[in-house]
Amino acid sequence: MGAATAFYLSQSGHDVVLLEGRRVLSGGTASQSCAGGIRHQGRAVCEIPLAIEAIRSWTRLEEELEADLGYRQEGMTIVTDQEQAVAELEKRVAVERELGLDIGMVYGRDLQDLIPGLTPSALAGSHCALDGHANPLHTVSAFINAAVKSGTRLELECPAVGFVVEKGAVKAVRTPRGDISCDWAVVAAGAWSSGLTASVGFELPFEARGLQMMITPRHRPALKQVLGWVGHGISLKQVPPGGFLIGGGWPGEIKPESYGTTVLPGSMAKSAQTAVALFPQLAGTSILRAWVGIEAFSPDNLQIIGTAPDIENLFLVAGFSGHGFALGPGVGRLIAEFISTGKLSDLLRPFRPNRFDSQKGP
Repeated sequence: MGAATAFYLSQSGHDVVLLEGRRVLSGGTASQSCAGGIRHQGRAVCEIPLAIEAIRSWTRLEEELEADLGYRQEGMTIVTDQEQAVAELEKRVAVERELGLDIGMVYGRDLQDLIPGLTPSALAGSHCALDGHANPLHTVSAFINAAVKSGTRLELECPAVGFVVEKGAVKAVRTPRGDISCDWAVVAAGAWSSGLTASVGFELPFEARGLQMMITPRHRPALKQVLGWVGHGISLKQVPPGGFLIGGGWPGEIKPESYGTTVLPGSMAKSAQTAVALFPQLAGTSILRAWVGIEAFSPDNLQIIGTAPDIENLFLVAGFSGHGFALGPGVGRLIAEFISTGKLSDLLRPFRPNRFDSQKGP
């Protein structure tokens, strides 16, 4: 979110400073916790219009950033092997179709034909051909590189530690290297956003969680789609180099105050077992690497986007609760549009920072 916002602000002619507390893509951050899925389906109703707009931008993003993002728009299917869950999938798909999403249900033999190698126990699935995946680390790096080329000043190992606030407005961002004056400050620090906003009297109700990823050695091409499994919280995809990436599932251990993360063998085993049950040909394969990233989850599992209460030029964008990667380019562009014009897109309004009971407001 921070890198995309910096890029689009620079493209709009703003003087931008991008602060990174450590190095780009240091371990433990939310970008590390991302499995790279780019999906429309399975989102809250209020988020789907934003997803449709944001994912539309992915089709031109590699050209825009002049970089290979590993983007593949080859569909996603979320399957179930439970009779009672089929009706729930059908209801969700019906709502998503009403919202303009090109999605449909697939059943039985047609599901096996669509996804060769899928578990034979799968009864039905929701299929969206416009879903896909990309490489999150390549994407973040590409946004940062493009932002710098557009004039953004990148400050590494220079965390924001607070703000200078006068008369209800941020005048400067405090860093170990001194204060940086600003007209606008954008907080896009994931789980660490809470500490920054608390310094100006606004509590973000985030819970930090450790999302664990695993990847196998290279295999011959066998799976074009992204797979999800109702009730198992797991995603499975084969990335362009050939490895199978297992996302979600069982968590790792985290220490957010030090960016510390620990892979848990028990969690790895459970996620691997689930992946094999979903796609049986993975049986017997090894895990090449596993890692954990720290993600901020909000009480309603929806992100916070908007100006901080009582501070007119402090913009918050955090708490994407494990489903923000696909939205990043669209959200960054809309934030840049707001800062440039003063007009907040209706697509962002459902995610206002003061929507929770403890911070009621319009």
